[in-house]
Amino acid sequence: MQATSSLIVTGYQFELEDRDTAEHSHTRSGTNETNEEAQSDQSTPQSTPQSTPQSVPRSSSESLSRDGNTMRCIERERKALLVFKQGVAHEHVLFHTWKKEEQDCCKWKGVGCDNHTGHVTHLYLSSRNSPFPINLTGVTIGHSLVELAYLKYLDLSMSILSGLTIAEFIGSLTELVHLDLSVSHVKGSFSDQIGYPSTLQYLSLRDSDFNGSVPIPKFIGSLNNLRYLDLSSSCFTGVIPHEFENLSKLQYLNISFNIFNCPIPKHIGSLNSLRFLDLSNSGFTGVIPHELGNLSELQYLDLANNGQTDGGNFGWLFNLSSLTYLDLSTINVAPSSIWVSFIQRIPSISVMRLSQCNLLAPSSTSGNFSSSISTLHLQQNHLNSSIFDWLPQLSSSLEVLDLHDNVLKGRIPESFGHMTSLTYLNLGHNLLNGPIPNTFGLMTALSYLDLNANQLNGAIPNTFALMKALTYLDLSANHLNGEIPDSICNLSSLKVVHFSFNNLTGSLPDFTLLPSLEELLVNFNQLDGFLPTVFKHHSNLKVLDLSNNYLRGSLPDFTGSSSLESLYLDNNEFSGSLPDFTGCSSLQVLYLGKNQFTEWETQSTGLLSSLVDLDLSMNSIHSTISEAHLSNLSSLKYMHTSYNSLAFEFSSKWLPPFQVQRLSLASCKLGPKFPNWIRNQRYIEYLDMSNSQISDTIPFWFWNISRSLSLLNLSYNEIRGKFSYIHVRIREIDLSSNYFDGPLPPIPEDCVEIHLSKNNFSGTLLSLRVVENLPLSYLDISHNQLFGVLPDYWMHFQGLGFLNLGYNNFSGRIPTSIGHLVSLQTLILRHNALYGELPVSLRNCRSLGFVDFGFNRLSGKVPSWIGEDLMRLYALILSSNRFYGSLPNEICHLSNLHFLDLSINKISGKVPPCFGNFTSMINNGYEVSEHIYSSEANSYSYFDDALARWKGQEFQYGRTFAYLKMIDLSINELNGEFPLSITRLLGLNGLNLSGNRFHGEVPPEIGQLQELESLDLSTNNFSGEIPTSMDGLHFLEFLDLSDNNFSGRIPSGAQLRTFDNFTYEGNVGLCGEPVTNTCPEDDPADHVLPSSGPHEVDGDDNEYERWLYISVVLGFSTSFWSFIGTLILNRRWRHAYFLLLDSFKERVHVVMAVHVARLQRKA
Repeated sequence: MQATSSLIVTGYQFELEDRDTAEHSHTRSGTNETNEEAQSDQSTPQSTPQSTPQSVPRSSSESLSRDGNTMRCIERERKALLVFKQGVAHEHVLFHTWKKEEQDCCKWKGVGCDNHTGHVTHLYLSSRNSPFPINLTGVTIGHSLVELAYLKYLDLSMSILSGLTIAEFIGSLTELVHLDLSVSHVKGSFSDQIGYPSTLQYLSLRDSDFNGSVPIPKFIGSLNNLRYLDLSSSCFTGVIPHEFENLSKLQYLNISFNIFNCPIPKHIGSLNSLRFLDLSNSGFTGVIPHELGNLSELQYLDLANNGQTDGGNFGWLFNLSSLTYLDLSTINVAPSSIWVSFIQRIPSISVMRLSQCNLLAPSSTSGNFSSSISTLHLQQNHLNSSIFDWLPQLSSSLEVLDLHDNVLKGRIPESFGHMTSLTYLNLGHNLLNGPIPNTFGLMTALSYLDLNANQLNGAIPNTFALMKALTYLDLSANHLNGEIPDSICNLSSLKVVHFSFNNLTGSLPDFTLLPSLEELLVNFNQLDGFLPTVFKHHSNLKVLDLSNNYLRGSLPDFTGSSSLESLYLDNNEFSGSLPDFTGCSSLQVLYLGKNQFTEWETQSTGLLSSLVDLDLSMNSIHSTISEAHLSNLSSLKYMHTSYNSLAFEFSSKWLPPFQVQRLSLASCKLGPKFPNWIRNQRYIEYLDMSNSQISDTIPFWFWNISRSLSLLNLSYNEIRGKFSYIHVRIREIDLSSNYFDGPLPPIPEDCVEIHLSKNNFSGTLLSLRVVENLPLSYLDISHNQLFGVLPDYWMHFQGLGFLNLGYNNFSGRIPTSIGHLVSLQTLILRHNALYGELPVSLRNCRSLGFVDFGFNRLSGKVPSWIGEDLMRLYALILSSNRFYGSLPNEICHLSNLHFLDLSINKISGKVPPCFGNFTSMINNGYEVSEHIYSSEANSYSYFDDALARWKGQEFQYGRTFAYLKMIDLSINELNGEFPLSITRLLGLNGLNLSGNRFHGEVPPEIGQLQELESLDLSTNNFSGEIPTSMDGLHFLEFLDLSDNNFSGRIPSGAQLRTFDNFTYEGNVGLCGEPVTNTCPEDDPADHVLPSSGPHEVDGDDNEYERWLYISVVLGFSTSFWSFIGTLILNRRWRHAYFLLLDSFKERVHVVMAVHVARLQRKA
């Protein structure tokens, strides 16, 4: 007679067979706890039976001790268990009841016996409820278990089985029904030569470690009574044995998370009893066999994440009429719209997961859909239509819908609100637009809603207040506007709220009404107003991010916010003192940077023992920081207080309690002595102490902390002495603008960025001690006292993107190896004593955009290959050298050029007529001012830095260089007429042709250069009249036409009359204002003004003028204070205004300098 006991796994029920039911209820175990342990995992695919098969009573010749109606355990078996215990490497809590004095082993924990015979039938020796595994190392273990001839149930899961040949004892347990070795470290082996108990129905080797990858043991195919087989996550490899086709009773098969790398075997399709099949994440390849369609009893099928698997023809899938769970994620489902048929033609389907299957939206849909579908995952596909109009047909059953990471577009249908059974909805990362439907409020069962990263606009609907079950709400990264509705705060179950990266305005509602709230992210919006003081009373809030808004006022104290872990309030307009953080015992991240705080009075920050990341940078804090401010920050790893007026005053013997990795103290007062308190920072990786008023030498102990440094910035101090050692691990170093002297320090092997400019380093470049294949990408050693020839070792710097050797005393020729710098974007050799021709190898540096060789002794002709090969050049500076000959036509190929300076050379001939081809000078606008350099080793940004003769003066241009579009050909030997092609460069700001031999008339087309601000044609042989079109150059601020042969009347328009006499001197033929020469046709009488008698102004005129002055004053005052008031009250206007001022700062400076120069010349 046979009966079955149930096994429940993830909601699916399987049956295990018992051969005799008469004694089915006669098994007892030591404690109820044992049974609870055995049943603790019933909800997982690897769980144990819900009802354990019971042992069969047998007669025995052994003497039995009776205790009422219950038989004590067999003495021989009790002794065997004690021997088994001795094999345990370390005492384990599981065996604390296994004592010699206890005669009845059936009372021991983990031991189950037959009530009639006393034989041990069950051993529950799993460590799943213990923090430590059982270490079963002795060979005697196998021998002792052999004595348990009636054992049916053996659970050794989560154990260490070493030195044990598993087959030795399992093969002898002829009654064994259940064997669980899951999550165990098995150092023994399975032998296919030994017979295993044919009675075995349950076998789990899940998550077991067999010392590397091993094939699946073939003996498993002989276990023809097997119902349950779990081989998942055990590094099995090879193929699935053909012997598996003998497992005709198998109902559960899980071989997921292995490394087979072979096709799915067809013979799995012959296992007709299968109800659960999981082949996911196992490296299967090829086409899915259609034989799987023979598994008519199958309820659960998971083939997901087998990357090289092709779906083939999915017609077989429609034969699985009992299927309730289907996961084909990452499998190429073709045709790509067949997935809709899965919902229509598999009547029992409940859960369907088809993520990353290359699905496309169906062209049309018709027919009925499964009424049982409850979970639908279609994320990360190529669904590129509007949201499917048939989805609301699933409203009666659908609970989970995930469509994120597709290309869905259009509006969200109002009919979505009728899907009232939904509990989870994710439409994030699509192209959905329009407003959020008000009907969402009808989805009262919804607990998870994610609409992030779309193009939704409009306001947040007030109807959200009806979704009382909502716990997760993400509307971030859209275009939502308006205020956050107060009704949101009625959703008492909300735990997570993400409204980041929108255009929300107004003040914050009272989120403290949400008692369950754990995360609130409203950063990158336009919120204003004040922060509610009640935030500090929120007991569950863990993350609060209100950064990058316009919130203002002083911050409330956060005392007692014990659950708060992360607080981001940076980039707002908060002011006053830093708040009190007493009691914030969980706070790990505190970002208050980029605000307007002025005081750091509270010392409560020093009590934040959990704080890891502190950012107070870019405020206006004027405070003295003592040891108390940092006294208990034992967890601190990142500290940013840069760009404040903080004065750090610590005892010379004080050592901080923290070990930071990043320390940014730029523009704080640390000096004049080198700060001694950082000497114990052994793990610091990033150290910025720039502009910190240090006037000292670097102490010897500093080299100990530098061993972990990756970035070091000591720039803009007054540090002196030698810097002779840099540790090999450092990647970025900035020592610029100090007083370091001596030879250059060696380049660390891993360094990618070096700034050593504006110091007193001396010697030659040989002191750099270059090694091969340096990853260096940025090197600036300009403005020092270096000398000697440039070494010919630049082939070792092939990753270099920026090189500045300017303002030194280098001599000799430019080495040919510099042509190996194929990644170079900026090359500056300005103001040295280099001579000779430009090396032809430079033509290999095709990435060059900025070249400055000015103020050297370079000679030869301007090479034609500059225009042929350096096509990315936007700035070419060869000024103050000895170049000669005519300009090559090839230079006109540089369409990106917006700054050309060839001044002070001996270049002769005519200007090529193709000069009008400089496209960047034709277009209005400006070029890129900040340059990003990226390589495999590093990424950084920098601004161009150029010296330009602008409006009669020399100016250094940095950030504003991109605005400058200029040609300077002055002080050469160029001849011919005015180069007409230049008049096509409509975006030109500056033109200097002075000091050449140009002749003829200036063409009227010069009036086309409407952007021109500076024009210098002095010291040439230009003749004829000044074109009247020049009077239309309204932006012209500097004009020099002196020392030419111009004649005739100076145009009488307002623009040219603003320039003084020095603009036109040396042109004897000119007449009219502002020069002193009177034009012959002028009648002197025309210049005599009629005199006015003292009585010609009557009283009405006086009254009129008085009111005129009053009106002007009142109007100006009103306008001025209205403008100032707007700037004070509106941060966005104020920000834009000062940004505008900053961008024109250098231009204003130039204009003022020109006027001063003119006054000096007149004087």
